[in-house]
Amino acid sequence: MAENQESLLGPGIAELRRLRDELRSLAVARWKLARLEILQALADVRRLAIALAVAGLLALVALPVLVVATADMLDGFLSIDRAGWLLMWFAALVVAAVATGWLAWRRFRRQFVGLEETLEELREDAAWLEQTWGSSADPKNRPA
Repeated sequence: MAENQESLLGPGIAELRRLRDELRSLAVARWKLARLEILQALADVRRLAIALAVAGLLALVALPVLVVATADMLDGFLSIDRAGWLLMWFAALVVAAVATGWLAWRRFRRQFVGLEETLEELREDAAWLEQTWGSSADPKNRPA
């Protein structure tokens, strides 16, 4: 009788061990994928922060130029050469700051995926587990 029980449980136990090993390797692969995606996301955020800091610095540098240009223009001596150059430099710095910030934001939005791939893989794994466990629970659906 004991031999009969062992022969009945043997394939089930072997199947559970195989499933355990597959789930373990699946979890390890998903963790590696999530870790790589998190590292990539952190690198993207770091690049965005650096570009925005540069854009902010350019904007801060442009403000004193505007003040000097305004002071020169209001001085009463309308020195077109000096005020013109100061205003041109101000405009160039502001345009560079806005363009840098805007381009960095566009690049960040285009490349940032977060955990998109990991979540998609987890959805597929959940569907696979549901199919595997669902089909083995009903003897009619069990593959031959």
